Amino acid sequence: ILTTNQIDEDNRFIEAATERGHDIERIELKKCSVNVCPESAAVFYDGVDISKTYDIIIPRLNVSHTGYGLDILRQFQAMDVYVTDTAHSIELGRDKLRCMQYLLRHKVPFPKTGFADSKDDFENICKTIGGAPLILKLLEGTEGTGVFLVDDIKFAENIKATCIQFDTPILVQEFISESKGNDLRCFVVGEKVVATMKRESQDGDFRANVSLGGHSTSEELSAEEEEIAINAAKAIGLHVAGVDMIRSNKGALIIEINVSPDFCGEQGIESVTGVDVAGAIIDYAVQSKKEYDNGEGVWLQSAAAT
Repeated sequence: ILTTNQIDEDNRFIEAATERGHDIERIELKKCSVNVCPESAAVFYDGVDISKTYDIIIPRLNVSHTGYGLDILRQFQAMDVYVTDTAHSIELGRDKLRCMQYLLRHKVPFPKTGFADSKDDFENICKTIGGAPLILKLLEGTEGTGVFLVDDIKFAENIKATCIQFDTPILVQEFISESKGNDLRCFVVGEKVVATMKRESQDGDFRANVSLGGHSTSEELSAEEEEIAINAAKAIGLHVAGVDMIRSNKGALIIEINVSPDFCGEQGIESVTGVDVAGAIIDYAVQSKKEYDNGEGVWLQSAAAT
């Protein structure tokens, strides 16, 4: 597990893998370094060469360590070590605009979304997505942070101007009023939704994130909703993803795809649904590695790079 110290999740991985008879170790990202020399390429952990130690790397990278995490993960890929999710796919998942553009390309439904740099263009974009109220999103926000519900275009312009001062890009997105305070977290592993929970705000917040106090319950998806969640993850080449979806009058819409999603805790998806998510990820990692070694499913490593 290439980890940024998500201790609860790491321990669940160790438990699930050990139960299945696999050897598993935590690799703390900040203790890793690389040698990119052609004659002596290597990944070091605490100064020890681990380039040929592992059959599979499962990346668990939080947002604040994305850049360095991708550098280390790319080194493993360059040395033909199998990874469950590629650096390219993780990078796409962390960039909301690029992610939406891939969803667009693959015809996966999501709310109307706009992006502009100049003040005049920003005002026009706000109008083309339907006007206020609307959602503003930082490109690299997570767990509901950096997401604003704005009732007035002028206020939206003020937030945009503030973000420009800090060189922080921002998206404009249609507000789906009928889903206010409710969403679905669909946990995708491989080409399956292994667990789903419904999250509901408890204090009137338009965001339903558990990290912001939302309450979660187990939920069943329709066949169409399940297909949309799977296609969303496939669109950016992710094989382990937390796909966030809302139910609108137009049907299910994707609002975000989460890389290295949490699954532990009292309101986590394992506790709420009773599904062994860690075990599902371990099973998928082992099976997909076997398929890769047999020449089946080579797309796992290469499709997202196209």
